[in-house]
Amino acid sequence: STENTTPTPTFDIPLTARETAEDSPTSLAELPTGNRDIDRLALAAASPSSTRDLLIPETPDLSLSLPAEVIPPSNPYAQRSAPDRLTMVERMGGSEETERAVAAALAWLARHQSEDGHWDGEDFDEECGGCGGETEVAVDHALTGLALLCFYGAGHTHTDDGPYRENIERGLRWLVARQSPDGDLRGEETMYTQGIATIAVSEAFGMTHDSSLAEPIHLAVRFIDRARNTRVGGWRYDPGQVGDTSVLGWQVMALKSASLNGIATPAASFKAARDWLDLVSHPSRPGRYAYQPGRGYTPAMTAEGMFAQQLLGLSREDPRMQASAEYLADHLPDWEDAPNTYYWYYGTLALFQHQGEPWRVWNETLTEQLLEHQRKDGPAAGSWDPKGEWADIGGRIYQTTLCTLMLEVYYRYLPLYTLDGSVDPIGSIRGLVSDASTGSALPGATVRLVLPDREPVTVTTGNDGGYTLMAPEVPDFFALSASLDGYLPSTANVDSAMVQGTTLAVDFQLAPEDLTTVAMESVPDVHHLGDDNFDGTINSQFQKTSEGSTFATEFELSEAQLPPYFNEAEVTLMAKGVQRAHKIRINGVVLDDRLDDAPSDGSFGEFTASFDIDILQAGTNTFEIIARPSTSDIDDFEFVNIQINLSP
Repeated sequence: STENTTPTPTFDIPLTARETAEDSPTSLAELPTGNRDIDRLALAAASPSSTRDLLIPETPDLSLSLPAEVIPPSNPYAQRSAPDRLTMVERMGGSEETERAVAAALAWLARHQSEDGHWDGEDFDEECGGCGGETEVAVDHALTGLALLCFYGAGHTHTDDGPYRENIERGLRWLVARQSPDGDLRGEETMYTQGIATIAVSEAFGMTHDSSLAEPIHLAVRFIDRARNTRVGGWRYDPGQVGDTSVLGWQVMALKSASLNGIATPAASFKAARDWLDLVSHPSRPGRYAYQPGRGYTPAMTAEGMFAQQLLGLSREDPRMQASAEYLADHLPDWEDAPNTYYWYYGTLALFQHQGEPWRVWNETLTEQLLEHQRKDGPAAGSWDPKGEWADIGGRIYQTTLCTLMLEVYYRYLPLYTLDGSVDPIGSIRGLVSDASTGSALPGATVRLVLPDREPVTVTTGNDGGYTLMAPEVPDFFALSASLDGYLPSTANVDSAMVQGTTLAVDFQLAPEDLTTVAMESVPDVHHLGDDNFDGTINSQFQKTSEGSTFATEFELSEAQLPPYFNEAEVTLMAKGVQRAHKIRINGVVLDDRLDDAPSDGSFGEFTASFDIDILQAGTNTFEIIARPSTSDIDDFEFVNIQINLSP
């Protein structure tokens, strides 16, 4: 046999028991250089015990509060149930052969589970004695998490009757019982394990609604958030270390899984992940990603970066996504040529979500390789030999779990994108909606884009406060608004040229409602006054057709919002296309300041007009904007998000 030249797992940033996250490099210039496909096996870079004293750097409290009773959304894994699963297999590229391979793999995993519930990378073969392929390092927490994910992927749980209910229950109990009070699920392992184990517990919760799992997930998510490096960015083996893309992918998956299952997740961590991917993106070849800044891009890191970007909301039409897919399609799976199942795993997830021709070619090649090389004889039947890069370190359990998860891809997750032609976007907009006073994510907020010839495009933020909105044809400049009960709505001016063919980031910070501000509309609509007769350069494109020459609405005030408590008042709004001076009337009184200003480039700009607060009254107040005519023409203009601001 040839000599095994795989090096012993090492660390680019050595730590001792006295060192903390503060000793990590503080700038990109301090990062080590080099070029390797992936730093030691994703699961096997187990840190030495001396790092267990590493301190978690303090970050601002992101209000990761857990309700007394967490009620997750409707089951996001319904497609994993037997009837739906068979439909998904046929539709998404699987076959009876792939399902038989999954069944054989699950049976092998169940036979090689330890009595106490975990999967032991070193001793799994003690009773069997005929498989071989033990791990070189102890990563049992990670292997247990991966094995559980294989059972969940095929629709098995610890609460539903089935052939593996008892196996899953024992494995899940073992994993959760070893969580530290601070949320640490790693044991003596690394942040890879934290991500994998968090996903495993999260999927168990999402599939069963077992309320006893809510607190462990909440704590695990908080640990992940606090473990990121807050200066250079990212996650690595231990909390506070300057990150790498390989570790980051598992943390993004864990946070997204928790969010999907109704657990509050910090918006700051999702933003940090986006920022890291920007750091490791190749400057002249966007869509190709490196292990760390300054290193060469690789297929494995490009696959992981691509899938992370999908989870973070990057549009399929973004040029970076197309470039990633093309690059992966040039590096197809080949078992005989140094197989790298870690790369294949992320490539499968990313291209399945991408769909189209790259997925078809990848899937055909992958399934041929996996089906051909699954063991069909003896005690190892159903498993895959630990051949190739990193597999000899992770061992047979690692190799078998990754191969199984790849063959379950057809129903593990629903595709993020639709390719049925129902949406014809020019690009996409993504971002975060957060509380302006605390910075915490705001799930359930509405982001709304008004269009002239169809229903508004509206999306709702997830539990991470994130949203992705596919933008159809829009005017050169348009208003995008975010709103949520209990908060004042916010509106942004968007340049459509910044959206065309890519993904534009637009974040919103919503201020909690208070006595100082009154919004005319809790969900802002765009209003167009005029006669739809326009040919000027600054108002030639509008989001709606004209509503006439007058806009009228009502708003309520209390005694506490009037003198002597408040003594000054102003009205603010966003306006575009204004070319004349239009009247603003409150309670029948015309304000001295007219609506007479908007940006000359045709964009939405903020307009402010002060007025005498004595015009206002307790109870119902009326508000009007009256468009000014000129001979037979009425000036056309638009406005949105009218608010009354009060001050002492």
